[in-house]
Amino acid sequence: MPTLNEFAYNIRNIGRAGNSDADDENIKISMVKFWINGYRAKLIFEFTNAGKLIDPQLVQDLGVVPLEEVDKADSDCPECVKWGCNIYKVDIPKLVDLPNNRGLLFVGLIDKQTPIALDYPDTSKFKRATRFGNKFDRSYLIGNTLYVTTTNENLDLKYINIRGVFEDPREAFNYVAPGCDKKCYSDDDPYPIPMRMYEPITKNILQSELNMAINAVNDELNDGRQNYQEQGQ
Repeated sequence: MPTLNEFAYNIRNIGRAGNSDADDENIKISMVKFWINGYRAKLIFEFTNAGKLIDPQLVQDLGVVPLEEVDKADSDCPECVKWGCNIYKVDIPKLVDLPNNRGLLFVGLIDKQTPIALDYPDTSKFKRATRFGNKFDRSYLIGNTLYVTTTNENLDLKYINIRGVFEDPREAFNYVAPGCDKKCYSDDDPYPIPMRMYEPITKNILQSELNMAINAVNDELNDGRQNYQEQGQ
């Protein structure tokens, strides 16, 4: 897989060859990276059949994720509002927009094999109340916050593992235990896309975003030259 830097500079260089008169240094590389992330998120829906067939190269592993113990009410004023039942939570990067949170591929123990059941917030309570439901750790997602309820066996659960497809890969990083250095994603790391997505992302950016941006720069430069000539006459 290419890195995001390689991907972005390659797209800008292709645009430069096709628009040799453009002062494309005005097209910031950060803007090209923004376009790449946007089209990646858009095309994931189409390339994964609405999230049913997710390519492993799209998936990022958040590593060992520390949990925070909170009251079930999760109130900003815990002295005023208490539910009396402790659960755990952690904020995660925003997932790509796929139905039924299909972008969240794995929630489980740090052995990366033992899963924690993923429910919906409005059904998790009823599933725990079933005959075997209370025998498993369970989780549910509200916004970008993942909540975990545990069985007596894992009552002191401190860490979990999370793998998913995130809207902006740069927001994903490896959580670590307190006192350890956090490994953040770098634009020089392999960019999480399969190579079959490289061509449509490049084509969309060249035909739409980059083309319009370069034309806008050319128009602005031409207006500037015209005004300069008129003043110099």
